[in-house]
Amino acid sequence: MKLLVVVVALAAAVLAEEPIFKDYHQDIGIELAAKIKAREEAADFDGSRITGGNAAALGAHPHLGGLVIALTSGWTSVCGSSLLSNTRAVTAAHCWTHGNSQARQFTVVLGSTLLFSGGTRVTTTSVQVHANYNQNNLNNDIAIINLSWVTYTNNIQPIALPTSQVNNNFAGTWAWAAGFGATGDNNPITNNQFLSEVSLQVITNAVCASTYGSSVVANSVICVSGQGRSTCGGDSGGPLWLWVGNQRNLIGITSFGHVSGCQRNFPAGFARVTSFISWIQQRLIFVIVPINMKFLVVVVALAAAVLAEEPIFKDYHQDIGIELAAKIKAREEAADFDGSRITGGNAAALGAHPHLGGLVITLTTGQTSVCGSSLLSNTRSVTAAHCWRHGNSQARQFVVVLGSIRLFTGGTRVTTTSVQVHANYNQNNLNNDIAIINLSWVTYTNNIQPIALPTSQVNNNFVGTWAWAAGFGATGDNNPITNNQFLSEVSLQVITNAVCASTYGSSVVANSVICVSGQGRSTCGGDSGGPLWLWVGNQRNLIGITSFGHSSGCQRNFPAGFARVTSFISWIQQRL
Repeated sequence: MKLLVVVVALAAAVLAEEPIFKDYHQDIGIELAAKIKAREEAADFDGSRITGGNAAALGAHPHLGGLVIALTSGWTSVCGSSLLSNTRAVTAAHCWTHGNSQARQFTVVLGSTLLFSGGTRVTTTSVQVHANYNQNNLNNDIAIINLSWVTYTNNIQPIALPTSQVNNNFAGTWAWAAGFGATGDNNPITNNQFLSEVSLQVITNAVCASTYGSSVVANSVICVSGQGRSTCGGDSGGPLWLWVGNQRNLIGITSFGHVSGCQRNFPAGFARVTSFISWIQQRLIFVIVPINMKFLVVVVALAAAVLAEEPIFKDYHQDIGIELAAKIKAREEAADFDGSRITGGNAAALGAHPHLGGLVITLTTGQTSVCGSSLLSNTRSVTAAHCWRHGNSQARQFVVVLGSIRLFTGGTRVTTTSVQVHANYNQNNLNNDIAIINLSWVTYTNNIQPIALPTSQVNNNFVGTWAWAAGFGATGDNNPITNNQFLSEVSLQVITNAVCASTYGSSVVANSVICVSGQGRSTCGGDSGGPLWLWVGNQRNLIGITSFGHSSGCQRNFPAGFARVTSFISWIQQRL
């Protein structure tokens, strides 16, 4: 039997029910992350054994995901998690938010015995914290992590929920915990700081409450006896699991332990998974990933900073559109076709997005800018209101480019000065960022087709769904516009507005906004006003209009925001 003294996230003292830690990241995670990273980089492998146990073999805990956490303060912290499906993992809520510390991004490390290198590494900003999570006593200390699709291997496998064990309190049972954390209160982080494991015996809640009190040890908590082995610093959020038949079952999520350390023979507490099965299952949304999915890092129109809710861009055309238009035009005219690939994805084939209309915009200043739009009928398109008017910039004319994979040449080109901006469009927070473009008659072809409104999906929030975005914009924050600057496409997963608002604030992320997770792919500069769409049956449905993203760029894994079309169906239909 292999042991590991592994840390607890947070804790209370014996009998006196002393306060548990108030900020996991400041108290444990940040310092530990730096030590682990430094030791992994040194890589001298001094051969010292883990105190009280052994390193775990690769594949022994294939569900375990280490978490490298970027905090909004700029610091790095560490935790653990458990893979539940191809698109979901579970961790402790305090790994995302606790005390004065707020996470901005998780990197989930799967299939590795090291934390800062190797394995499959999935970056995400999409986390669903339990609504009743209490930072003071760590009740309901559970959160779901939304992931881009993870492919299973021998060393990456999901763990089952204990659905057949809902009435089992597990007292007296031995279970396994694992993590990348410390191996003792005063033990240094060493270069064999591999994934480690320990077997722990479950105790009754009454025994556990004699140490921490009943306000901490609620019915939804499961505890293990210390006895010279425990979880230790940095393993918060990681799994407590056992075999049920030939299947690994997750029964606990590392939550808290004694403030005096992990080698004092005190119990350690975990979120009791059987208490949260329904909550977890409601968030296990399985999605079908398109075959040969094509990616594109495409810009956001406008954005706000994390949590501080910094001002979004005040003038899209001056900040992005004018410069981008000049670059695209110059490259198209040069036409040397240098063959470089689009960053993170591919050019879209002609006809793949027959509803997409590029916009070449003439401003009242005489300058040229660019945006996107979607064809709704023979005489109407829809775009973002900020493409027509934003800050000190006012458009004078749109040229709508249909049926083309290039923006400044080819296709059907319709010039118009007739645009209907939503009466409640707010330039400051980009609420109601939608406008109708009136066109002279457009004839449909194989490459020019309208997109349907999602009239059958008005009650669908689309969370977890994968949708397509497309545009002529940049393919990365620092990527040059090239002569293969064709129409590009990307698949993006919809996230909850609550998760999106944790980045931009609720004044920007109104109910009439729909957001997607970044995850190394997003909309990028010049694609404002373009479509976010999905298939409903055999019909393309428009669900979003590209509106805003993070001001620091489109490759920072921040969410991107779109006008939610289901909120504007009546408004649009009145103008068709």
